[in-house]
Amino acid sequence: MNSEIQESLAAPETPGYSVPWKSMDNWIGVLLLGLVEAAIFLIALRSPRSELVQSAAIVLLESAYLLPVILILAWRRVHWKYLGFGKFEWKTLGLGCGLLVASYGIILVYGLILVAFKIETQGQQIIRVFAELDSPVWFFIVGAVFAPLVEEIFFRGFLFQGFRQRYGWVNAMLLSSGIFAVAHLDPVSLVPTFILGCVLAYVYHRSNSVWPGIILHFLVNAFGLCSAYFAANYQNLIPV
Repeated sequence: MNSEIQESLAAPETPGYSVPWKSMDNWIGVLLLGLVEAAIFLIALRSPRSELVQSAAIVLLESAYLLPVILILAWRRVHWKYLGFGKFEWKTLGLGCGLLVASYGIILVYGLILVAFKIETQGQQIIRVFAELDSPVWFFIVGAVFAPLVEEIFFRGFLFQGFRQRYGWVNAMLLSSGIFAVAHLDPVSLVPTFILGCVLAYVYHRSNSVWPGIILHFLVNAFGLCSAYFAANYQNLIPV
């Protein structure tokens, strides 16, 4: 049984698989993303803290992930299909779901440690945001639909592939997931975001398609946002 499990998890190497951009392009993309995110963050700090402005800032921050990809692919004259919009086997999605369930055990322990040290968790932060919003519609659309799409294109379709070609799939998984965690600009969520990034990168390596990651990312974000919304607005229904 153990050998069967190890065989199912062992990611096949992809000798000869390459993308028409270089690892240096990846680092340029990371630099561009950092500059754009910093600019948007500074503008948001100087702007009125209205719900409309906050919603616009969230949309702009997520859109920033596409800018480096668009610029570099245009510069290299690369077709968007190389980002991994091809077909995939559904069993890869099932494997990803299993890995997500297993990873939530680690994330749960991490959350309990934060609570023990009286540190606000990512879930508590989102609950507070929902409590302050008059309407959560834009927050749901961006968080559950737009974010999974643009983040998987940048971090897995673009970054992971480029790093994999240069450093191998394991190092590419760790490197792209570390950048994925840091890019969310939330020290508290570094560990769970890094774990999620590793799962999504592994699934991409198994499928060479961006779609399984988008679906899994959607499920994770949708579940988290729905849970936070329920906790923020229906606390009286939660048993104490």
